[in-house]
Amino acid sequence: MSGVRAAAAEVAEAERVLSEGGLALMPTDTVYGLCAALDSSDGRDALYALKGRDPAQPCQVLIYSPDVLTTLVEPLGDGLRAAVGALLPGQVTCIVPDPWNRCDAAAGDNPGTVGLRAPAVSGALLNFETILMATSANEPGGPDPRLLEEVPFRIAAGVGYELDAGPLPGVASAVVDLRPLADAGPARLVRTGPDPEAVAETLAEVSVRLAPAG
Repeated sequence: MSGVRAAAAEVAEAERVLSEGGLALMPTDTVYGLCAALDSSDGRDALYALKGRDPAQPCQVLIYSPDVLTTLVEPLGDGLRAAVGALLPGQVTCIVPDPWNRCDAAAGDNPGTVGLRAPAVSGALLNFETILMATSANEPGGPDPRLLEEVPFRIAAGVGYELDAGPLPGVASAVVDLRPLADAGPARLVRTGPDPEAVAETLAEVSVRLAPAG
């Protein structure tokens, strides 16, 4: 499988730091993210504080392991699972119901909903099983970093580890709201991302129509 790669020792160190409540800068297949372990209250609090983000705002749930992604989407209906499976892994964040409330720690003031992000990765990152809460590693409203060197110093200084996967594409993921599928509605494009036409074509392959952004 092609995708973002990192050395096994570096991936293991990132997972250690995150599991102990620290923060890390992690690569995706679009930009670098500021991440905490979803199940670490210390990590979640530190992420919101460092980013300067209101805890009422939701964050993405970032998953590298295909097995973990399969488990998280298990309670969804067949149509939703098919749409998620078509888009992920890939440069898309899928907004879906969270009927088990597994990811409520990242949901802000919208419990029962999760934005799933599973980037295309390969190698050791496929074995990274910690579920992460993530946001772009930038100042609010600032440019998304495609290199670790582009992460603002204030943010980089506040993390416990930086996992360097080299240059990334630099355009934040598409965001697709798949919740309307539960009522036979179209998916909704919330943010265009790098290639909205590819998103529409991929969903069409599983008989899902995509309503354009706006």
